[in-house]
Amino acid sequence: MPKDHARKTQLASLKTTYGVKHVDAIALLDHPDAQERTLLCQLIASHRDVTTYRDALARHEQYRAAAAVFYEDWDDLDGCDCGYATEEGRFHCCDCGAGHEYACVC
Repeated sequence: MPKDHARKTQLASLKTTYGVKHVDAIALLDHPDAQERTLLCQLIASHRDVTTYRDALARHEQYRAAAAVFYEDWDDLDGCDCGYATEEGRFHCCDCGAGHEYACVC
């Protein structure tokens, strides 16, 4: 299968699955970090007000900032920067996808 055809298939899948416009599907597909791309797609899928790539990036940064403030005094993070605080006040771990109570325990 030609590379362009595979890319078109991936773009169509992103647009159908997440209901994003073509430009947002391109931005998601071209996002440099695959793990973060998955997280951005999850944010689009799980939040009604997050409908674009730019919205997802903003929400992701918002969660990262909230996690930094929330966990700045915690010693048990051991330098772990693999998650963020959710709206429910739990810690979402990017490594295992679990919602831990205070910090990453992976």
